[in-house]
Amino acid sequence: MYDLVRLREQFPVLSTCIYLDSASTSQTPSCAVEAMCGYFYEYAANHGRGAHHLARRTTEEFEKTRGILGEFLGVPEGNLVFTKNTTDSINMVAHGFCWNEGDEVITSSLEHHANYLPWLVLGGKGVSMKVLPHENGIITPDSLQEMISSRTKMVAVTHMPNVLGTLQPVDELAAIAHDNGAKILIDAAQSVGHIPFDSTTFDYLAIPGHKGLLGPQGTGALYAADWETLSIACHGGGIVENVYRDSFELLPPPACFEPGTPNIPGVIGLGRAIRLVEELGVETIHSHEVALGTAMQKGLSAIEGVTVYSPPGTGVISFNIDRIEPGECARRLDEMKGICVRSGMHCAQPLSSSLNPSGTVRASIGCYSTMEEVEALLSCVEIISRDHR
Repeated sequence: MYDLVRLREQFPVLSTCIYLDSASTSQTPSCAVEAMCGYFYEYAANHGRGAHHLARRTTEEFEKTRGILGEFLGVPEGNLVFTKNTTDSINMVAHGFCWNEGDEVITSSLEHHANYLPWLVLGGKGVSMKVLPHENGIITPDSLQEMISSRTKMVAVTHMPNVLGTLQPVDELAAIAHDNGAKILIDAAQSVGHIPFDSTTFDYLAIPGHKGLLGPQGTGALYAADWETLSIACHGGGIVENVYRDSFELLPPPACFEPGTPNIPGVIGLGRAIRLVEELGVETIHSHEVALGTAMQKGLSAIEGVTVYSPPGTGVISFNIDRIEPGECARRLDEMKGICVRSGMHCAQPLSSSLNPSGTVRASIGCYSTMEEVEALLSCVEIISRDHR
């Protein structure tokens, strides 16, 4: 186990609240903030666009993060494109893949809107979307085997849904997709940095910078096993070798997928944050988060009037208290002890509304969370529930 007291010193805001909303966004460690400040204070320039020493240093530090992320995921850095977030990564695939009328994409009923809407809008191109059911928060391989067809070109599923926190059998789903000639995209928003897994199993991996990797908001990446499967969806500066009056020549990937000025300080900060995650160890983080999440799930389930939707074994716990709206519950928790949780639909309305018409309260663990914080939540939920019986 890592030194939790020392780790929490990297996150000053944790001394002012009980932060249980890491599934929405993690807190950013001071080491990453300092790396971003270093960019602004010491060498701020544009990326890949200058011969002077500031531009060279900027490009070097920016590209260093690509190498760090590639090493972390166990993939070639040339197969990584920096994006704004997971949503941006998924849309790059949805709008860059070569579709034909009559093609199918399969997603699931567990998805965040980011892995649902991009496929839904493809209906305008004649691409149909099928939705896998779930059984107690799990997509079964048999359901994919029954649904997939020769027209299926893409399977796009979450690794861990942000409402229930259940781990999906993505390796088995990938094998079924590949056996049927389809590609597979994994939404790793809630899993990367939280649990160890083999990134090379998948054709596309949509990665957030601001969750398990502890980076700043506005950062993310797309891993693509083969760039030949995607076309460029956005054009502009920085992606071309030569431009003529009536034509242009693109740079090779990944450069050709990154037009315009990127989030330079954010990417630099992300690199430093990933180093911290590596120092802690993903397996150790996973064990810590599951232990706290299991205690939270068990404790909430024991409180009269509380319905818990997430199973044991996850750090993402959705629940409701009888006779109180999720938003009101979240407000009470904040007022009572400064407990920060998410409430409502969690940008996953099909799933959340199936659990409760008003959505749920969601408490989510981070690598910096403590058992004392879990106990504080349980104590407050007990009081709120008792007040509304």
